[in-house]
Amino acid sequence: MERLAAEYIALLQTDKSASAKFWELEKRFKQDKKSPGVIIDMRRSTAINNIINLILDEVISLADLEDFSDDLKEAVKYITEKW
Repeated sequence: MERLAAEYIALLQTDKSASAKFWELEKRFKQDKKSPGVIIDMRRSTAINNIINLILDEVISLADLEDFSDDLKEAVKYITEKW
């Protein structure tokens, strides 16, 4: 969220017109609110996919999974390396 806030600030500090900034920011809000780093529906059946998406979006890293099982860490590492 901090990264997104910084990007929004940078967008607002451009030399574009107020209208252009508004519509670009509105477009970003719509796009970003679908990101797993902003909102996520966590269920057991989608947990691995959610973790992978969080890693790919650089919300978390593989190091953040140290307390998880070795099987899960290996599966996530394998999939993210192939991605």
